[in-house]
Amino acid sequence: MANAWRRVLAGGCVALCACTAPSTHVAPVAPEGATPVGPFAPEARSLFEGCLPIPDSATSRLYRCGEVTVWLAEHQDAPAERVLALARARVVERLGEQVVVADGELPLAGRSWPAARFAICQSGDDGPGSCRAGGYLVSVAAGLGRQRELGCVARGNGAPALARCLEFFEYLASHGNPEGDVLDVAGLLLPPRLPWRSLAVPEGCQPAASTSRAGRLRCDDASFVWSVYRPARAEVTERWRDQGVSELRDALPGAGPVEEVACRLEQLPARCLRFTAPSARGPLVVWVGAVEWKDRALFASCAFLAKSEPDFPAVCNGAFSLP
Repeated sequence: MANAWRRVLAGGCVALCACTAPSTHVAPVAPEGATPVGPFAPEARSLFEGCLPIPDSATSRLYRCGEVTVWLAEHQDAPAERVLALARARVVERLGEQVVVADGELPLAGRSWPAARFAICQSGDDGPGSCRAGGYLVSVAAGLGRQRELGCVARGNGAPALARCLEFFEYLASHGNPEGDVLDVAGLLLPPRLPWRSLAVPEGCQPAASTSRAGRLRCDDASFVWSVYRPARAEVTERWRDQGVSELRDALPGAGPVEEVACRLEQLPARCLRFTAPSARGPLVVWVGAVEWKDRALFASCAFLAKSEPDFPAVCNGAFSLP
């Protein structure tokens, strides 16, 4: 269960990224002009419409896209075999030891790359009706000595969802991060901030992701995750909140039911979603909320040990409060 604790502190998934070499600093992409359904680069918007970006680390991203969850991680000076081993470990940790993985290749961006197909099904049946999930893993050369780890989990292992995985892979293999930000420690925006205020990094915590639109602060016993998009649309804001809760619960085996409670997010009245899950350090509580502020919308999540309630720890930066 310690692994489950680390997953939620990593923003809903395990970060399996190697250290990166220093590179030229590139300014984060500004939020202006972002699609209402996510802050994606213009060429990625039609494909990633409806996806929820979840900050993972300075060198990796995860996207929840309905029945499909796809991730991208860049590794420095790591052979393809090592990258695929890390991706396989991530899938096993998420889906369990019963998952079946078969090695192979995938044609992407004009050539074939080492890959794997996986599925977790009942009674060894590969039919989509009896499968809980399936998907692909692949390692693609990204230039400058980097290997790009791509993974995709399709709930139910159905053909349409698997086909969508391959569409995402083709874009990610060719272009990398669909949000346009450089996946490198040098690309972190410091100090981290929301568009309307700066955020504090408490002692013992560190920013694992920080751009002009999204970020994650990680501590030993708590974490704070946020995403901002514009222009705000009520139905999109609600969907981001619900998808975020679903992703976090998927990463925490034994998570309890979700309750909706009145709260304040950035001092604005909101309806937060709250649930608890077991961990090696005691019950963990996760708060998730979304709110609109002028022409922007904010999605935020704070996870911490339940014994801290009714207070919120410093890493939450005062974003959540009770009415």
